[in-house]
Amino acid sequence: MNIIKTFSALSLALILACATRPLFVSAAVEYNQQIHFVDDFDSCSGERVLISGVQHIVGRTTTDGTGRTRFVFTRNLHGTGQGYDSGTEYLLIDTVYQSSVEIQPGQAQFIMQEYHSRLIQRGESVSGDDTLIHFLTRITLDANGDIITSVEIQDVSCG
Repeated sequence: MNIIKTFSALSLALILACATRPLFVSAAVEYNQQIHFVDDFDSCSGERVLISGVQHIVGRTTTDGTGRTRFVFTRNLHGTGQGYDSGTEYLLIDTVYQSSVEIQPGQAQFIMQEYHSRLIQRGESVSGDDTLIHFLTRITLDANGDIITSVEIQDVSCG
């Protein structure tokens, strides 16, 4: 059910952002890079897993004709690894999406970040040992940087 709420919230945010978007866009800055990584993760099977792979990061900042600045960032991470104790093979799929809109300097700002991660045990013989993580954060700040609204959904489970 949290997944449905997460997608509904994301859809609403994207619709609202697009509905108020002026047609003219100036000054776009893009970032696109692939980076190799090595990191440790906790699995639902109870062991630490050493994962290595590639993360692909894409970011874009645009400013429209009214001075509204938008920032969108995505990171997709794919990796494979082994459990320290068992040598069991794992697959990691991890995605982060973040967007923010600043209407005008000194006005309210909207920030949204969504995170999905799945650490899958390969060749598993037991169900419930995959690690599933889902986060959604939405924050609206006033002109002084104080939080007006904040929504945070967290779901960490074994599936």
